[in-house]
Amino acid sequence: MRLVFRSCAFVASFLLALTFGAQAQEPIKIGVLLPFTGPLAKNGIENWEAMQIARDMINERGGVNGRKIEYVQGDATNPNAAISETERLITKDGVKITTGSFASPIAIAVSQAAERHGVFHWETTGAAEIITRRGFKYTFQVGAPARKYGQAAVDIVLDDLAKRLKKPAADVKLALLWENRAFGKSVGDGIRTYSQAKGIKLVYDEGYDQTATDMTPIVQKLKDVAPDVLIAISFPNDAILFQRKAKELDFNVAAFIGVSAGYSAPDLRDSIGDSVAGIFVADFPPKVNEGVLKPAVKEVAREFYKRYEAKLKRAPAGHAAAGFSAVWALFTEVLPKAKTYEPDELREIALKLDLPEGSLVNGSGIKFTNFDWPDDPKDAGQNLRASIGVWQWTKTGNEQVFPPELATHEPAMVPLPNWSNR
Repeated sequence: MRLVFRSCAFVASFLLALTFGAQAQEPIKIGVLLPFTGPLAKNGIENWEAMQIARDMINERGGVNGRKIEYVQGDATNPNAAISETERLITKDGVKITTGSFASPIAIAVSQAAERHGVFHWETTGAAEIITRRGFKYTFQVGAPARKYGQAAVDIVLDDLAKRLKKPAADVKLALLWENRAFGKSVGDGIRTYSQAKGIKLVYDEGYDQTATDMTPIVQKLKDVAPDVLIAISFPNDAILFQRKAKELDFNVAAFIGVSAGYSAPDLRDSIGDSVAGIFVADFPPKVNEGVLKPAVKEVAREFYKRYEAKLKRAPAGHAAAGFSAVWALFTEVLPKAKTYEPDELREIALKLDLPEGSLVNGSGIKFTNFDWPDDPKDAGQNLRASIGVWQWTKTGNEQVFPPELATHEPAMVPLPNWSNR
């Protein structure tokens, strides 16, 4: 009887160990909210590919604390879909960590739904200032806020382009065109304030409906004011529409600066061909000078770019590199320090991060606000060390051109050739 009892006890202990081991090795589920279909799908899928590479790289290294990362997808085609998809992942799939979301309107909606359910949201690229200014506890904006895009666009005019155009910065005729939703308005507001503080007067400042189908009135007005430099904030469809109309009406500027979104999208090259070359883009850096990266990060960067280019047959846009950088930081700086993976614990870990610039593949560091930022004491979860600069389309790809410490190449094609010579 003792032998039977011992055998039963051994079997029970063995089964319990197996059960515990299986539970311990369950994957860490993360909800990924991106536009997989609809007008923003190409950008969303580009982010998805970059984030998959990060997941694969970390899983091949053994995962996080011995647990693999598992993504659960949500198709956030617009704000309403973003809310319903976020709630589905939380209530039906049991997700307690979400990430994404590419575009600001989607990021606003996803973070709102996540916060309502007490879920930890790690925003990769959404930039509207409001994302971190709603008193939320669990939203962390790893990418740069909107004002930094605008500041980068104005700074390259002040510090570089004005000299190339042989004009004092105050004499440069600067025009501003912005789509009138969350991202465009937020960046436009920042450019307006920042340029005024820097002594540059805007000769044109107008918003437009992103769903506009005819850019003729806007282009005609711009021709009338004849700016030296145009800063445009657009999404893919309207960026393409504007460029085609500008060519048709022969509207030329000495320098054109697009701000992220539509001007960073592969669709632009596909739609307007080689005439994309020379356009500047204020955005997340697609690839920075390796000299700014920490030694261990250089190896991660090389592996990411090699995998991405092998898979998609082209270099990543800035938002894709930012998507990789953000989730890689989640996998290597936040999750490994967790024991429960509960939102409150993850929040405390995130708030303690103090990573210098060059800690992430795109040149960023991480330091989050926590209702303690002098510029806005209501702000929480904004990364104050996110890198934004200016890159430039070339005939074969893109090059980071500003600021100098991140640059891989000097700015080219200034002044920008007229349409007839592009």
